[in-house]
Amino acid sequence: MSQANILLVEDDAQTQNLIRQILETEGYKVRVAPSIFRAQGEVKRLVPDLVILDRRLPDGDGIAFCRQIKAAAETSGLPILFLTAKGSISDRVLGLKLGGDDYLVKPFQCDELLARVEALFRRVKSGEEPAAKILEVHGIVLDLDRHQCRIGKRGVRLWPKEFELLQSFMERPGRLLSKEFLSERVWGHEFFTSSRAIETAVQRLRRKLGAKGQLLETVKGYGFRLQEEAP
Repeated sequence: MSQANILLVEDDAQTQNLIRQILETEGYKVRVAPSIFRAQGEVKRLVPDLVILDRRLPDGDGIAFCRQIKAAAETSGLPILFLTAKGSISDRVLGLKLGGDDYLVKPFQCDELLARVEALFRRVKSGEEPAAKILEVHGIVLDLDRHQCRIGKRGVRLWPKEFELLQSFMERPGRLLSKEFLSERVWGHEFFTSSRAIETAVQRLRRKLGAKGQLLETVKGYGFRLQEEAP
């Protein structure tokens, strides 16, 4: 897909130059932003065809920018390739769960970077869509595509953070989730979320779930879990 526009969000000048050279040699047009703030301006000026996004940026975690892109109607389908030194399994899973389409760890091979970029463009060109995802635990149904929750025939209106909290629990029934994990998973690295704020959010979620709310168990001093088997 030559002449495609790629936005590279990377603050290291040496890495910027390397990636720009690799991509421009293949015919891609590359714009560079060294921060989330600058990247926001670039997207408003001209929506790119692909974003290559670092995690560690001067003004925050790239995941914050990823979530902004995926939340806006005009850019929700914009493919994002994370390119970062944060290479642990938990970092990769978090990046992909919060909207990233692919995740490449530094240091990288030039051929692999090009292969990942080309694969993302092929996916977009073919119109490939991920299958609709529905979570159902203990009669609670969560439609991840439509961002809807229901219990039986009753719709449950959830705020975005409440929805993400419930999704975290329903994806891991029976597993104890620490407040640190929930803070990172729901609020992101760029936010400091107090223990009390997380407890309050879980309490609100319990109330909205009605009788099903009793399935959300507090483990004092550790965190919370969704009971694996209904009482």
